[in-house]
Amino acid sequence: MIHHRFWCLLVIVLISTTAIFADSVKEADRLIESKDITNIKASIAILEKTIEERPLNGEAQWTMAKAHLYLGDRVIDGKLEIFEAGKAYAEKAVQLLPNSADAHFWLSALIGRVGQTRGVLQSLFMVNPLKKELDIVLEIDPNYAAAYFALSVLYTEAPGRPLSIGSKEKALESAWRSVDLDPDNIEHNVNLAKVLINNKKTKEALEVLNNVLAMPHIDTEVQLKEEAIALLKKHK
Repeated sequence: MIHHRFWCLLVIVLISTTAIFADSVKEADRLIESKDITNIKASIAILEKTIEERPLNGEAQWTMAKAHLYLGDRVIDGKLEIFEAGKAYAEKAVQLLPNSADAHFWLSALIGRVGQTRGVLQSLFMVNPLKKELDIVLEIDPNYAAAYFALSVLYTEAPGRPLSIGSKEKALESAWRSVDLDPDNIEHNVNLAKVLINNKKTKEALEVLNNVLAMPHIDTEVQLKEEAIALLKKHK
């Protein structure tokens, strides 16, 4: 009887501990999504403690990668070091969770940020690994909107054949798919407008931009709102 009670108590403790760590990762993600530097740094502190106590927690690892991407996007100095640190966390997440679309996505995103920071001509060797990770994301989850957004950016920024895989047409196809899957995403819509302009479809781009600026949550994305307004003024 005592032996049975011991195992019951052990199971309860394990379940409770797992729930606590899951809650800490969710809280960290909430802080990251605020896009405030102070909050992002607080999320990193939470995740550092979580990973220290649970180094095999793959979700904490890819959430830490995400935190580093958001932080790197918002600082002026040390971007490359931050993105490379985030990439290392994402690589660990993929090792721990090989079937996680999120883990592979954040690895692809950090590969992309490292490449963008170094410069295209110094980073052409990163294009294929980035594309490979996005392909894996879409194999796991064909409706992962952010993967199509990332593909659109990749096809836009990479040089065209024979140097690399850049393609205005594929960029547009991927941009439309990302918006179809996540129509309220402001970043995806602004990207679609830019890609439409690159494809000489200015009228459609202006329609997209007007729709973006009419979105009720546009004021939560100050930089994207400013970008949309600037594009409208430039191409009217």
